[in-house]
Amino acid sequence: MPKNKRPSRQAGRFTPSNFSGQHLIRDKSLVRRMIELARLSPQPLMLDIGAGAGALTLPLAQEGWQVLAIENDPRFAEKLRGKLREAEGIRIVEADFLEMPLPRKPFGVVANIPFAITSSVLGKLMEHPAVPFRHGVLIVELGVARRFTADPVTHARILGWRMQFDLKLAEPVSPDCFSPPPRVQCAILTVRRKKEPLVRPSDHARFMGLVTQALRVPGAPLHAALGLRFTPAQLKHLVKLLRVDRSAPIGALNERQWAAVFETMIRYVEPYRWPKAGGMSKR
Repeated sequence: MPKNKRPSRQAGRFTPSNFSGQHLIRDKSLVRRMIELARLSPQPLMLDIGAGAGALTLPLAQEGWQVLAIENDPRFAEKLRGKLREAEGIRIVEADFLEMPLPRKPFGVVANIPFAITSSVLGKLMEHPAVPFRHGVLIVELGVARRFTADPVTHARILGWRMQFDLKLAEPVSPDCFSPPPRVQCAILTVRRKKEPLVRPSDHARFMGLVTQALRVPGAPLHAALGLRFTPAQLKHLVKLLRVDRSAPIGALNERQWAAVFETMIRYVEPYRWPKAGGMSKR
């Protein structure tokens, strides 16, 4: 699927003016590697987001998965329908992934997703605990994969994902694996839901309220970033629990330390001092 912007229809016809190029997988060894990583998922349903010419769609079906091939470009959708008309286990959906309803049963994703909406796609998959997304193998920009998997986590939105999911940069991918080659380096990013989330799904919105506020300035000292929520005595207990200095940057905390911060807040801080639930950072 095109990697930059979404298509538009003007005067009743499709116009590709919002696209700057197509970057379709042409290297079969890359497809095989993604399938190999996808075999770690026991889910019977796989989503191919931005199915394009179907480089991943048919191989996924041949492995025995039920495949939902999602393509927003009507030209590619029509080609897919012609190419895969007699293939079993494949359903083609011509739709904008960001606007369509997600399956209600557990599913995985194996996809070469549009780079320009990578964060939005992952947000739709991982920001709502009720979404039954379990496992992903995704082509993304290398720089984006590094940012999503970097330690420590200084971005509230990514931290929220990583309290529920394990994100790993599996391996870099050469631009030559695509036609035409993109101008950026690429990578395979794997996503797997944790067996035991670091924050209970029912507490996710409250947790996001805390970290969205606390990480507004990642370099701020811990005592300043959390001072609105914790009393001096509570902060003293917290830094002892975390084994950090009270002047340590708030952005230096890891996921397990954040889980301890949240648990301490729920246990010791009066509810009227808790942040509003549901805060979300999209920086």
